[in-house]
Amino acid sequence: MGYEREELIHIGERFTVQSLLDWSGQVVQAARQDLARFKARGITETTLRDIETAREQLKKLSAAPVGDRHEASPLAIARREAVEAALEWREEVKGLAEAIFDSEPDVLARFRTGVKVSRSLFKLVREVGFIVGVLREHLAAFAAVGGPSLLKRGEETLKRLEEAQQRIPEERSQAPAPLAELCHAQGILYTRTRFVARIAQVEFHRDPERLARYGYAPVRQPAENTSNVRPRANRTPVTSGKG
Repeated sequence: MGYEREELIHIGERFTVQSLLDWSGQVVQAARQDLARFKARGITETTLRDIETAREQLKKLSAAPVGDRHEASPLAIARREAVEAALEWREEVKGLAEAIFDSEPDVLARFRTGVKVSRSLFKLVREVGFIVGVLREHLAAFAAVGGPSLLKRGEETLKRLEEAQQRIPEERSQAPAPLAELCHAQGILYTRTRFVARIAQVEFHRDPERLARYGYAPVRQPAENTSNVRPRANRTPVTSGKG
């Protein structure tokens, strides 16, 4: 699907093993019933077998002794916090832009980067950097909603993301190998299953009952319930770059 290993790890760490297995199993079961419809869009039995292979690999890894698998390093925690801050800032800017430039579609389009829910650190660095530039260019229009403060937060958020990106090699050297492998497997399963779910959104957009079988509800749980990892006790503080 064109994802780097690090991106798959970052994607996969958002979910629990069971939620991914439940969701992917639901999607595969529905897709097999609709395979005749899907073939014209490139989804075949091979596509579904690839998902099943990813499911089996995840089951195998999750059945291994827990050990240190559930330990998140301080650097990993700092990265996740930076990503969440970036997502929050991005949505705030986009929402304000929609209100400010509702009659200027060309300007508004520049604040819509096309990435809706990606938590990929690498994509967020590019996206937040781009939005910071556009916001700086149109700062006067944001004066009534605290534009300078919003820009400062964006610059600080971008700095945190860039620092987290630079620390990836160090973070991975600290991470237990079983944890990285588990998250990688989860990322593979999620992206393969999401591909089918997205095609279903196109194919069955006029059939909500059929489309509901491809819904994301099983993996869209509250944040505190979606992580396979827990912070280490008495962790050493990490400078986030936030002023």
